Amino acid sequence: MRHAKDATMRRLMTIILTILTTISCFSQDWEKSFRDELYNSLTNQNDSIYILDRQKLEKVSGMTCNNNILTFSYLTQSKERIEIRIEKGDFEPSKHKIYLFDTISTIANAHEVKNFIDNRYSYGIDGDMPKTEIKNISIKWSGLDISIPDSAFSNLYEPHLCSDYLAVETYIFKNKNLFVYVNASDGAGGYAVKFVFDKEKYLTRIITTNEMTNGYDFLDGTAKYDE
Repeated sequence: MRHAKDATMRRLMTIILTILTTISCFSQDWEKSFRDELYNSLTNQNDSIYILDRQKLEKVSGMTCNNNILTFSYLTQSKERIEIRIEKGDFEPSKHKIYLFDTISTIANAHEVKNFIDNRYSYGIDGDMPKTEIKNISIKWSGLDISIPDSAFSNLYEPHLCSDYLAVETYIFKNKNLFVYVNASDGAGGYAVKFVFDKEKYLTRIITTNEMTNGYDFLDGTAKYDE
């Protein structure tokens, strides 16, 4: 009887180990798939140097936020003051050239979603008129203004500045780069963006519209499948 129980226990342990191994391989496959998707989506492959695990970086604290304005005031580990201000406001259609749809030449004259505003693809919408937009981003590092063109944020709509889920986060890399993560919109229009700055200017941004993961983890190349 004892030998039978031991054999049953060994079979049970084998089954458990097989299941755990399968789950681990499944997770690794998803991670590789997501990393490949992220790297392939980069407009400039040189931006891959900014794909870093934010959990290993210096996190900027001192955030305050209301519905329209978010600010950070933070003294870095190297005793440098960083001040960040992000403003959002109502989208004003009369001030923009809007081209959301295109008519396809078919028997039914079907419509294809273009989501173009001011001749740029617009994030955060899915054929609908946006309600809010990022109006301005300003940053001071050690009292000096970082140069940020409007093009860095002018086609980003429906930002969640004070969201309980994926609130804005910002990190410092080697005391030379600043990463600002913003989550926006939801559903088919959902996206997350990582802005990259040095001490003088805006450098680039990385955007994901992947709906299956935590957007910030995706931008870090550490995403796993979200059930």
